Amino acid sequence: MDYKETGRFIIKNVGGESNINNVWHCMTRLRFDLKDETMVNYDNLEKDTNIVGTKYQSDQLQIVIGTDVENYFTEIANILHIDSGEENENKEKKGFISLFMDTVSGVFGPIVPAIAGAGMIKGLMAGLVALEVISNQTDSYLVIDMIASGVFTFLPFFVAMSAAKIFKTNQYLAVAIAATLQFPTMTSAVAEGAVTQFNLFGIIPVPVFNYAGTVIPIIFAVLALSYIYNWVDKILPKVLRTVFTPTISLFLSGILTLTVIGPISIFLGNLLADGVAWLFTISPVLAGIIVGAIRPISIFTGLHHAMTPIALQNFANQGYDMLMPMMFMANMAITGATLAVYFKVSNKEEKSLVLSSAISGLLGITEPALFGILSKYKKAFIAATVGSSIASAFISFFGVRIYGYILSSIFSLPAYIGEYFVYAVIGIILAIASSFTITYLLIPKASIDNKEANSGKTVELYTAVEGKYVPLADVPDEVFANKMVGDGYAISPSEGNIYAPVTGKITSVFSTKHAIGITTDEGIEVLIHMGLDTVSLNGNGFETYVQTGDTVAVGDRIAYMNLDYISSQGKETVVIVVITNMDKIDTFTMNKDIEGNHEIGSPLIFAHVN
Repeated sequence: MDYKETGRFIIKNVGGESNINNVWHCMTRLRFDLKDETMVNYDNLEKDTNIVGTKYQSDQLQIVIGTDVENYFTEIANILHIDSGEENENKEKKGFISLFMDTVSGVFGPIVPAIAGAGMIKGLMAGLVALEVISNQTDSYLVIDMIASGVFTFLPFFVAMSAAKIFKTNQYLAVAIAATLQFPTMTSAVAEGAVTQFNLFGIIPVPVFNYAGTVIPIIFAVLALSYIYNWVDKILPKVLRTVFTPTISLFLSGILTLTVIGPISIFLGNLLADGVAWLFTISPVLAGIIVGAIRPISIFTGLHHAMTPIALQNFANQGYDMLMPMMFMANMAITGATLAVYFKVSNKEEKSLVLSSAISGLLGITEPALFGILSKYKKAFIAATVGSSIASAFISFFGVRIYGYILSSIFSLPAYIGEYFVYAVIGIILAIASSFTITYLLIPKASIDNKEANSGKTVELYTAVEGKYVPLADVPDEVFANKMVGDGYAISPSEGNIYAPVTGKITSVFSTKHAIGITTDEGIEVLIHMGLDTVSLNGNGFETYVQTGDTVAVGDRIAYMNLDYISSQGKETVVIVVITNMDKIDTFTMNKDIEGNHEIGSPLIFAHVN
């Protein structure tokens, strides 16, 4: 499917660029504000197989595409030089944490195999060393360690390449920024310890830090590069762009990264370490609760390295440390949550990745689990955080300590042998069991992710809102009445709470809050559309309680619509629930008692998956 070609076709047949005042989209339709409606060639538009239908209503030309509408809008916006960024209506609004985790998940998705493979090798080698099966001083160990550690040492390079795709900027310039952070001049200065900063132009300080294995500095550096590159490319004449856009972009981005982005990231890590040290002076148990809670996210962001000096200083001063046991509990909690995900997914390839990530976590390397698994399943990440906090508080209460610096893996148990050993073991069990249980309860089980597995299953569409059943044919909107978007049901609501009609994952929450998309484990895409032409209310009168990526079960409250307000604005309040990918449905039957009023929990439609 050529979105760009179809986009040009649509522009041509709505009267050309000169006839378009503005264009935006809702969940299923392109909406055009035109200068002259008579210039629209409706016949041509409706001949295109990618266009479901057209209508002119409320001084807008509406072209019905379906749930794939955003791809067409993006191409049309590019052709018309309309900014398709967050200020337009097509973008979903997400919280900062959700947006951050989605970004990191997107960045690490492609490089998870490298991290998982290296993590498994590194964990196994560490375990064999801890058990004194092999020595870490042999040439064989050193060679294998190079294979395992290279990915983690030069992680900024991998992250830069992947982040450049996410932020849509030049990948090789992104790698050049990573190379800047780990250039020998910097790494040697760190190793020697004689230089704390360089002075750029004699006045701008460039602090000396070790960026090996860091994540956050390079992600934000590449994000900055994307903006700088676009800005430079826009202001330069075309004849100069080939040479000077990359030159200026690299120069400015490199300076910004070395002087601002990198140091701030390191500063945040040091601030975290100082905060942890302060907590121990107040109460070890309080420290356990808080450190256990922040440990998973600190590993996720790369700030956890700042805690290592505290542990090393404790060994030097006391001969033991109480911080590393908390790191151990966090790793076990991450492992427990990841193991629970294994029992919730059915795709063989994903099961294999989850299992290897869990084993790697057990061996002390949690990056594969965090970046590859828990960043996708946010409820599992929360469960790992809770489990880490519970177990860390427990071991801190009993004073568990470690007597030698070693990787926090299941093989590190010998370093805990002493009067607190039994509590360390109980802590491990508590960390794994609590995070596993919470994850297992929070995440719904997925079906095998292929057509054969889902064939023959029936998806039930339950009542999304209390009220009276309305046949789609009676809905005063041609698109829904003629089932252009899909088939389903409508309800004239008696109250404003909206509930999930199916169990699945939230795949879209429209920025104006009037529409939500859910995809079931069988791959059935369900659209809940609240009111008619309510996109024009810009979110007024609506509240949403879910975000993209959340998993919901039938009957979970997902939104609220203020019926009185919406009616006062002259809008219909009818709630429409349709399956938008009807090609996956073999048979579609209504409940024999569908007529009349319905409460939440009533199955209205039975869709048999083909």
